Amino acid sequence: MNHIPKQNHHRDGFSLLELAIVLTILGIIAGGVLTGRHLIRSAQLRTIITEKDRLQSAVNAFEEKFDALPGDFTGAVALWGVMPTGACQIGYGMGARDATGTQTCNGDGDGDISYIPAVGNNAEGALFWQHLNNAGLWEGRYSGVFSGWGAAGSFYFSKFGERTYVTPHHYRAFFGGGIIPRNDMVSFEGEYGHTMVYMSNDGTHNVFLPEEAYGIDRKMDDGLPGVGMVVTRERDGALCNTLPASSSTAAELYSYNRAHDQRACELEFKNMW
Repeated sequence: MNHIPKQNHHRDGFSLLELAIVLTILGIIAGGVLTGRHLIRSAQLRTIITEKDRLQSAVNAFEEKFDALPGDFTGAVALWGVMPTGACQIGYGMGARDATGTQTCNGDGDGDISYIPAVGNNAEGALFWQHLNNAGLWEGRYSGVFSGWGAAGSFYFSKFGERTYVTPHHYRAFFGGGIIPRNDMVSFEGEYGHTMVYMSNDGTHNVFLPEEAYGIDRKMDDGLPGVGMVVTRERDGALCNTLPASSSTAAELYSYNRAHDQRACELEFKNMW
């Protein structure tokens, strides 16, 4: 008697069709993740425009109420109490520390918000956020003391995820060219007034891709990195702009290096108030 062998229907591995389906699904998932990241980043970038407008409105409201700039306000202690340790100081010297609640220091009332002093000191650039907050015009909790780059309570941390801070009035000098060196960064020269700066939480590296910085600049200003209200600065030889940093190249000749795919830019908003 002849026996017909049973066919073995067990298969090892996947068919080409099944592999194609799996790869398609993985591609959809990967594409969704990338799209999600792009949407999140786009939303973060949009918050910058919103924050700039909010900050201008808050400072204008403070000026209208107190006839002074936050941080520069000479009547702050009378309203909110004095910091408990040491004597308040103005500018770069040693100052009061360990503020609790609304306790603060006065500014000097000269119309300028002084820059940040050494770590552990208070100055108008740090008092700025505390005065705004004490007046109910800005969210958060602030010490009025500069405790180091990225330290909680020294500055407002942007919803974008990077720190913002305020620099003093007319802090940029003129040297007859387009770019000037400043510590570990280069900036376009000019009259900057009081500026809002977006920089990294540790204060040492760039924040934006050139394409991102260009997009913000184009929406808010003229799309040029060296002129207008929105300008760039860069650290450590980064390639934010298409031309190398040079004190002999006019600022209006620079453009964003949009093909560069690394974070190479910081943004400054000039003459905020």
